Amino acid sequence: MDMKIFIAVVLSAFVGTSAYSAPEFSWNVQNAKVDPKGDIQWTPQPFKFVKGASVRYIDFESGSDDKDGLSKETAWKHHPWDPEATGKSKECSGVQTYVFKGGVYYRGKMIPKESGTDTERIILTSDPEWGKAQAVICGSEIATGWKKGADNKDIPEKDKVWYTDLKFAPRCVWIVNKDNSVKRLPLARVPNWKVSALDDVKSEWWYWDNPKKPFDNFINDKNGRKQNLGIDTQHIKGDPNYFQGAIIWSEWGWVMGTPYPVVVSVVDIKQNGVGFGGQWGYEGGGQKIPKFARYYLEDKPHYLDDPEGEFWFDKKGEGGRLYVRTPADADPNTLRIEAAKHLNLIDADKMDNITISNLSFRFVNPFWKLEAVPPESKDVDCAVIRLLGSGKNITISNCVFEHVHQPVYFRASGKTDKIGNVLISDSQFRDADNGGIGISEGGGWADVDPNIGRVYDVKILRNYFTNTGIRPNRYSQGHNLVVNDAETLEVSGNVVERVYGSGIHIFGGKNNMMRGDRPFTRILIHGNKVTDPMLNTNDWGGIETWQGGPAYVFNNISGNPGGYWNYNFKGSGKGAGNARFGHAYYLDGAFKNYHFSNIAWGKSKDPASRLGNTAALQEIHSYQNMFFNNTIYNFVVGSRRQAPQAGRDKFLGNIWQGIGDLVFRHTDPAKSREEGNARDAGPKKDHFAMETNAYGNNVFADVAKFGVYDPSGKWLDSFDEFKKGLVDNKSLDSELGKVSSKNLLTDPEKKDFRPVPGSDAKDSGVKAFVPWALYGVVGEWNFYPSGNGLDDIIDEHWFMADYFTERGDYHTMPMFPLKGVNVTAANYEDGPLENWIKGSLVLNGKDQYAVLKDADMNKPFEHTVDWKKEKKKETVKAAGADIKNPQIYNSNFLIEVYFKAAGQNDAVLAEKMKDAGYSLALNADGAASFNVKGKEGTFAVASTAKVNDGKWHHVIAECDRKSGKLNIYVNGKLDVSGKGPDDKVSLENSGDLLVGGTPAGRCLNGSLEFLRISQGTLADAKTTIEELYAWEFNGPFLRDFSGKPAKGKRYAGAIDGE
Repeated sequence: MDMKIFIAVVLSAFVGTSAYSAPEFSWNVQNAKVDPKGDIQWTPQPFKFVKGASVRYIDFESGSDDKDGLSKETAWKHHPWDPEATGKSKECSGVQTYVFKGGVYYRGKMIPKESGTDTERIILTSDPEWGKAQAVICGSEIATGWKKGADNKDIPEKDKVWYTDLKFAPRCVWIVNKDNSVKRLPLARVPNWKVSALDDVKSEWWYWDNPKKPFDNFINDKNGRKQNLGIDTQHIKGDPNYFQGAIIWSEWGWVMGTPYPVVVSVVDIKQNGVGFGGQWGYEGGGQKIPKFARYYLEDKPHYLDDPEGEFWFDKKGEGGRLYVRTPADADPNTLRIEAAKHLNLIDADKMDNITISNLSFRFVNPFWKLEAVPPESKDVDCAVIRLLGSGKNITISNCVFEHVHQPVYFRASGKTDKIGNVLISDSQFRDADNGGIGISEGGGWADVDPNIGRVYDVKILRNYFTNTGIRPNRYSQGHNLVVNDAETLEVSGNVVERVYGSGIHIFGGKNNMMRGDRPFTRILIHGNKVTDPMLNTNDWGGIETWQGGPAYVFNNISGNPGGYWNYNFKGSGKGAGNARFGHAYYLDGAFKNYHFSNIAWGKSKDPASRLGNTAALQEIHSYQNMFFNNTIYNFVVGSRRQAPQAGRDKFLGNIWQGIGDLVFRHTDPAKSREEGNARDAGPKKDHFAMETNAYGNNVFADVAKFGVYDPSGKWLDSFDEFKKGLVDNKSLDSELGKVSSKNLLTDPEKKDFRPVPGSDAKDSGVKAFVPWALYGVVGEWNFYPSGNGLDDIIDEHWFMADYFTERGDYHTMPMFPLKGVNVTAANYEDGPLENWIKGSLVLNGKDQYAVLKDADMNKPFEHTVDWKKEKKKETVKAAGADIKNPQIYNSNFLIEVYFKAAGQNDAVLAEKMKDAGYSLALNADGAASFNVKGKEGTFAVASTAKVNDGKWHHVIAECDRKSGKLNIYVNGKLDVSGKGPDDKVSLENSGDLLVGGTPAGRCLNGSLEFLRISQGTLADAKTTIEELYAWEFNGPFLRDFSGKPAKGKRYAGAIDGE
């Protein structure tokens, strides 16, 4: 598969896969079955057996490595990559298709020795015509030779325990029943807990009662290291050896709280307490261990007593003795007991041009030392299919991963490693301890050096996940699907049900604290369904985005986000909504996100209930985000913002029904109404850029209170109070919307989220403009003014430049608003790209234009780099080409503009020219003229099409240094191409950026609706003019959840009515 998106030539409406009438770009395909009422069903594409030119057959049960492997009858026992391979199998190399016999368990591991080529892939697969069911690649051995009666003095009821000796050390044991169903035997634990409450999987764990001090209890271990001390007066008593050395899994505070495995290092029976280290290190104190946090203990022979089944392994060297207590005390010699052996089943440091399809993977071991941290061994992060290094053109499809530790883990671990063109599709991920899929670049927490391995193109399509993240690694949070900083990413058609961490967890751009330029990111998350996530953790989202965008999050469902925190519900007394801290959609320091046509639903809006779902939308530090035409139902809070100083958020055309506390918790509320009023009357202690926020066309039903907004935390309980707060703070859009006395949704309890016909949601949906991601955007203007003044035309570009390090400071980095000259309110009119604001700047052709001063855009500044690991701070000066702005030096660049002009000639559209520079203008013939000038000469090209006919036109002028061409695209087509400069020609100049005219004239008599300047070409952005034009003028943001286009005005919410 080529890294660029394949463009189909079919122009008719799509049947089955798409509801849109546009070319079949990947974002235009429905990868799941969509119910127009508001549901998504998993719809994998069926497996098709494909083989290459050379085929080898593998039958672990009946094959022989001494045969030739060329036929089913002469199959090998082992794959050539298996260290156990011998004979002709071991000698085989090159590009092969390896066909595993269906219904057979292959027991072993594979270490890839070669890669496929760009023209022919290595394939690992099974043929439905050979054998029964899928082939199974298995990491376990069947344990046999069981003897009755335990010989370990600490095992209770020894006569009910059986043992066998093994040459390997299993951390996991399963019973496979005759119907092929699987029962996992827990590692011996206390209490013998089970999942008896679906919304609280830890309800049977013990809890800390910390009677004297509710948290911050500590104790030193024998080496003098500070440890957390948990006190349980009901259960920590008796023989200290019962607790010493056990693995403990404890909740913690204040947020996240994912139980992690760590050894009990201290036992203090006098205090009824045990001591243990923190999650991210061996010393305690990194977390709080509060009263009512739950815990359990495991991995001691003392705990092997559950009549429903348990195991314990006494490790001696590489092997040891396996003890089991079987369900109903059955004779294990009559059972099929699988004991985990291998950690990684396909383990590579390089993996190119490979397809793995139609295989099942089962029964894999974790790293023995459960409490280990990643620096101890690379095998702490083990996986069924693991790549630690470089890889390209990797496909995993139609596979089943079940009863494993981590199904897929790819990491570009070396500084020069690259991972790209990865497709994981149509597969099932079930019962996985650490999570489902993890794909990551090479950086780690707080890394500053940008010289790391990179991830480029990834697609994760049409997969099903359930019961993942149930026993995460010490450093892990058990998230289900994690991709770190892929340059382009598409996550679509995935269904996630009942997972222990976040459902879909995506990072973009670069990590917090890191230096270096990341000029391009494009993230597409669409058509996914996540329900019942965060069963074991909190402070995450069902669908969560981090860091840089653009991220397009649309047509998804996120339901019943968990995040139950027992300690807070039972002990905090914090008031409303303290049972859970999980969110349907979480922007955790996420920037330039577009969330539209999504559905969020909760089980309870009751602030006092342990089921009360915290919030549909949650942001921290985040800005430059737009939430429009979403449907939100049954939450304690509708939308939360923490650290909202940056402003630059828009909430438009959403349905909010069933909000039990605040619709908008957009700052911390004052403790009382009186305190809020007093703060509001006094001097402001903080500044929020509220003049750039927009709230309009929302429709509210069954909501308790409206919220808090400004730095004072003043209570704005009613619609009128909140609207007045918007007006008083000069918000970009303060229309807010309307309140309905009747319900807006048809039957949301039965998951019918269609708007009631004729309800107040009618005609309240918005049309918004969502530009397609380009490379190195340095200026983006939608031509509406901020609340600061009619001449303040907001810049909404996003470029993760070198100086974007600490995410809390991103909003202080340079932006480039245009200054309107001689502009009044009359100059702003309704435009065709949006209907929620007057977003078209109409100029008179005489003395009106907009300007960005060269001195303003090029002003040097200092920023701080925080080397947290090295415990130092560095002051860095940014100047000249360091500052990513409309000044063009030697890079590629393009100018995109949407405008209209009638009968006008010789007018500037966008120009930065003084001795050198660039200009996009209307020439004397009414064509678009693109001029580029450097010391080495002038280059110019003009469109063949006239664009001064009074109609709206979309024009892109592109300077491609690699090809040495200037290109002009008009209304989605290449119009003209001519000679342009190479990369030796600098366009640096001291001229101002002028838009729509200049102080000396050449002023536009027409309208500007959108302008964007980027330091890259369409090819740099991995796109084409056809794709960009299709997205911006017929993209999914112009349709509803099911792909239905609006007929005139549309209903608010995700689903259009009637």
